[in-house]
Amino acid sequence: MLPNFKEGDYVLVLKIYFSLKSGDVIVFERNGKFLIKRIEQITNGKYFVAGDNRRLSKDSRHFGPITKEQIIGKVLIKIQK
Repeated sequence: MLPNFKEGDYVLVLKIYFSLKSGDVIVFERNGKFLIKRIEQITNGKYFVAGDNRRLSKDSRHFGPITKEQIIGKVLIKIQK
């Protein structure tokens, strides 16, 4: 998620949320890792996510959309380390 989120930054995540929309930044689990990406599109309950640095990001363009069950929460605040 460079340049907005850097390795070592802390994030405050809201685990209880009422709705997610395009543009929201989320934390989700994929293959045992926690990832931070921005929701680009929501279609039929599937979330297409992308990194802010499109050129280098591994995101839904590579691994497909994610499900709501994979989502840990919505990022509220970033604290730089």
